[in-house]
Amino acid sequence: MEKNDIKKELYKQKPIAKLKFIRIGNAYYETTIKNGDEDYIVQFVVPVNDMGETDFFPEMDGKLMIRYID
Repeated sequence: MEKNDIKKELYKQKPIAKLKFIRIGNAYYETTIKNGDEDYIVQFVVPVNDMGETDFFPEMDGKLMIRYID
């Protein structure tokens, strides 16, 4: 899938992104979207220094993470 298709599906399907781990200044989140009959894993890499004063939780709405698609 292309990045624009992933963005559209994140808005349509509204999946929850789950925190996988934090390593070397990055928080790694992951979610799954449907692509026809297949599941497609979407990964998000959030730089810790980019978080600022925003609250990041173990589970986040996937559409809020769009700018961090890896």
